[in-house]
Amino acid sequence: MIKSPIKLLSAWSTFFTYPNLGDSRLRTLLYFSLFMFTGLFSTSRGIPPLIIILKAFGTTVSIIVFVYALGDAMDADMDKFNPRKSQRPVPSGRMTRDEALLLSALGGVLSIAISLTINLWAMTIILASMGLGFSYSVPPIRLKRRFLMKETTLTTGLILSMLFGSTAVGKIPGSIFLPGLFLTIVGLILYPSFLDAEDIQADSMGGCKTLAMILNQRRRLELSTFGLLVIMVTTTLTYGYFGLNMICPILTVFASLMFLRYLFPLLIAPEEECKGEILKRGISIFRTFVFLVPLGFILGSLQL
Repeated sequence: MIKSPIKLLSAWSTFFTYPNLGDSRLRTLLYFSLFMFTGLFSTSRGIPPLIIILKAFGTTVSIIVFVYALGDAMDADMDKFNPRKSQRPVPSGRMTRDEALLLSALGGVLSIAISLTINLWAMTIILASMGLGFSYSVPPIRLKRRFLMKETTLTTGLILSMLFGSTAVGKIPGSIFLPGLFLTIVGLILYPSFLDAEDIQADSMGGCKTLAMILNQRRRLELSTFGLLVIMVTTTLTYGYFGLNMICPILTVFASLMFLRYLFPLLIAPEEECKGEILKRGISIFRTFVFLVPLGFILGSLQL
C-alpha cells in the first residue's frame, strides 16, 4: 500500500544507499546524460541555451527513473535469489512493488511533460525510449531474455538518448555518425566483453542470453581490439569532414591507446589469467574510455 509521496521519495533514495547499486545507477545516469549532451552539442555547435540544457537533463533523469523502477518491479521475484541484486529496494522489502510501479509511472509522465515543452520530435524520441524500456523488462516481450537483445537494447537506448539531445536544439546533423558508430561498437562489442563478462552468472539466473555467454574471453578480447582500432582510425580520418575540431581525435586516440595498452598483453596471455582482478581493471579502463571519447565529441563540436 502506498503511504504518501514522502514515502515514495524516501523509498527511491534507497536506490542509492548501497554503494555498488548506487554507483551503478549514478554511472548509468552519467553515461546517458553524456551521450544526450553529445547530441545537444553536436547539433548546436556551441553552448546551447541553459533552459534547453536543464530541460534535456531533467528529461534524462526522469526516463532513467522510469526504466529502473519498472525493471526493479518486474524483476523483484528473481532478484531475491540473486546475491548481486537482492539488496535492491523491492526485493529487500524497502519499497513495495506498487510503489516502484507508481514511481516508474511518475518518471514516465514527467519525462513526457518536460520533453513536450521542448518540441514534438524530442517527445517522440522519449516515447520511443519509454517503449524500449517497457519492452526490455515487461513480459511477455521481455527483450532482456532474448538472444543479444540485452546488448542491442542498451545500444539503442544510448543512441536514442543522443538523438533526443540533438532534436532538442535542431535537426540531426551528419556528425552524429561518429558517436553513433562509437556507441554501436561499445554496446555490441566492448560492453559484452567486460561488464557482461562479469555478470554471466547473474544474467544466466535472470534468463538473459548475452554474447559473453557464447564467446570465450579470448574471442571477446579480439573483438574489442578490432572495435577500438575501428573507432580510432575512423575518427582520425573523418573528424574534419564532420566539422569537428582537433580535440575530438586527440581524446579518442588517447583513450583508445590507453585501452589497447591493457588489451594487447591479454591477447597473448593464457585465458585463465584474464579473470578476477585483471577483468576488474579492464572494467575500470572501459568506463574511463566510455567517458573520455564522448567528452571528445562534445568538446570537438565547439567552434574554437
